[in-house]
Amino acid sequence: MCLMAEKGLLPERPDYAVFADTGWEPDSVYRTLDWLETQVSFPILRVSNGRSLREDVRNGVNAQGQPWMTLPVFLASREGGEAGINWRQCTKNYKIDPIRKTIQRELGVKPRQILAADTSVEMWLGITTDEIMRMKPSRNWWIAHRFPLIEDAPMSRRDCEGWFAQNYPGRQLGRSACVGCPFRSSSSWLEIMESEPEMFSEAVEIDESLRASDHNAGRMFRKRAFLHHRRIPLAQAVALDADEYEHNGFINECEGHCGL
Repeated sequence: MCLMAEKGLLPERPDYAVFADTGWEPDSVYRTLDWLETQVSFPILRVSNGRSLREDVRNGVNAQGQPWMTLPVFLASREGGEAGINWRQCTKNYKIDPIRKTIQRELGVKPRQILAADTSVEMWLGITTDEIMRMKPSRNWWIAHRFPLIEDAPMSRRDCEGWFAQNYPGRQLGRSACVGCPFRSSSSWLEIMESEPEMFSEAVEIDESLRASDHNAGRMFRKRAFLHHRRIPLAQAVALDADEYEHNGFINECEGHCGL
């Protein structure tokens, strides 16, 4: 969206773009962001809630530093059976809230200050035609959502990849998702293991810590918590993923890039 807007392929340029940094993105995402800042004329604001999701998960605390688990970890009973998944709060706490606060700051609105009745902000979201079900109205009366890749220049995720490859040949886009996100597909876990081995090793260590006797996850759920949907230790799960990929390939894996 940023690049298309800069090239005049969307009706207008945005006043600014916002990147909410959870502190647990792959290095490739930061490299892409560094490059993107050299390609557009409008500012890209890097913001955060002042915390690191990686360290908060490691320490078993939430965005306020209180004992809790905001990540949607997969749960298993002590006997090994599936026991649901934790409620996801990380997106709101580490992405949505910092972005909303940044917009208010750019409007000159102070914390807890009441917004003027005529306040109006148009927020662009990069949802594509193959994920229309994700289109949702804003929960803030003063923000109106707009979907340029559906409403102005209809494109699927594959269309976006093709457009980028044609206009920026040879440049690779990093998959935008937190390193330890439990919603990673099997192929995505393999990708992070191969492209970011040090970060993957750290995710393995954090996954192991979730089941330590002194971690808050065990106290919260009284169950075992895992980053991988197989509900087994991450290193073991990804090894099984690699074996299945080699012999059978994956079916119905997500092909998207959250950052497109």
